[in-house]
Amino acid sequence: MPVDLNPHQDYLIREFADEYLEAHMSRRDMLRRVLLITGSIPATASLAFTLGCGTAKDEATRATATASAAAKAPATATTAATAVATGTPRAAATPGVPADDPALEAGDIRFPGPAGELRGYLARPKGAGTFPALLIIHENRGLLDQVKDIARRYAKEGFVALAIDLVSRAGGTNLQDVAANTGFLGRSNPDDLVADCLAGVAHLKGLPATQGRKLGVVGYCFGGGYTFEVAAASKDVAAAIPYYGTAQRPLEALARTSAAVLVNYGETDTRLTSQAPQVEERLKQSGRPYRIKIYQGAGHAFFNDTGASYNPEAAADSFKEALAWFRQHLA
Repeated sequence: MPVDLNPHQDYLIREFADEYLEAHMSRRDMLRRVLLITGSIPATASLAFTLGCGTAKDEATRATATASAAAKAPATATTAATAVATGTPRAAATPGVPADDPALEAGDIRFPGPAGELRGYLARPKGAGTFPALLIIHENRGLLDQVKDIARRYAKEGFVALAIDLVSRAGGTNLQDVAANTGFLGRSNPDDLVADCLAGVAHLKGLPATQGRKLGVVGYCFGGGYTFEVAAASKDVAAAIPYYGTAQRPLEALARTSAAVLVNYGETDTRLTSQAPQVEERLKQSGRPYRIKIYQGAGHAFFNDTGASYNPEAAADSFKEALAWFRQHLA
């Protein structure tokens, strides 16, 4: 691209362009998200042109075609596409685990970070005992209910799960304007966000319910990239599962990771699956167990059951595989 971007910014902006070109996001929303990251109207216009995002006139033509296709599509698919295009997550397609599940202790928490208080959501099995720990890193929209549900799903399976809010330095995830969360995350120094994640690791390690137990990290999309980062930066991480995240920035350091790494990609998400050979080369050098799984027919964000790209078969299988991976390497 003609603009100087760090790897995570490049990843986010290309993702916005892909969502626009796939008619999952309006051009106006795409441009706003890019502008929130670049802070420059000329840079935003240049990036949009470079990535083939066309003009408002092109969008009008695409909107007509999209509306025609939507009229013939099942209602659930139309709802999902509309929700993503407007930047508002739709309701989960699956029941998940209720926030008041009697088998769990779950709720919002605050804990110390390198630049002040951090926010998160902690879920754990109710009762005495110790359990393996998991740090969960959200997508670029922030710590939304869907991510909290993931924490509860893991807690239901016997883990202490902390879903960190990486928008904490801006006061926490904005539930009324998810694009603002994306803009903050895109503008942030990646080293600051890694430091916040490491503070989450430290908080998990210090909990009475995790004493003497191993720790893992899992993240999705933007959080998948930071899962690679944390796995490369922390010797406390024994297992990591990045979902369709970029490994460009921590690539060399992955050769020295202490984590057993399971990488999940969607077959049609070629922008990221193209990194798989380099990721495999570095993970092989680490000497730690690793596996790279590419889900056939699935795309980017296939695990998110509130998004238009949700693939229930791939999501269910990947969760089953994730549980097996964590149980093996965090035992």
